Amino acid sequence: MEETIRKAESKDIKRLESFLLEANVNAEGVADSIDYYSLLETKSGALKACIGIEPVNGVGMLRSFVLSEGTTQVQILLLFDRVIKIAESKKLDSLYLVTNKETAVSFFNKIGFITVDDIPPALYNNRHFEQVSSVDNSIIMKMPVGNVDNS
Repeated sequence: MEETIRKAESKDIKRLESFLLEANVNAEGVADSIDYYSLLETKSGALKACIGIEPVNGVGMLRSFVLSEGTTQVQILLLFDRVIKIAESKKLDSLYLVTNKETAVSFFNKIGFITVDDIPPALYNNRHFEQVSSVDNSIIMKMPVGNVDNS
């Protein structure tokens, strides 16, 4: 079945919120940052996967990474590629994520994330960051975004 990866739009808010809630993922704030989301949908328009960025003072916090069964590794990489392009177009300096899965660290390393101890002060006050980083064994990772000005 043909599937498409695209940037989310305002018309996707309700559908995306429902998709996240079905996966037991917090949908709070989706409407405020809908243009920072990347979606994978089937030919019939059903959501199969998503990932979003919550922008915070020039950096982004990855959130709402949800995959349906059958999502391929290639599709996951394309989904990340799209969300990184969104970060670049929005002129974010870097992306951050929090995981508590050691197995995920090697995947994130392969696409350019590194483990860090320090984060920008603005993220400490971010509600989403507070929620995900309070989990046991949480690992914070960072990826610089490729919008360096070489002039």
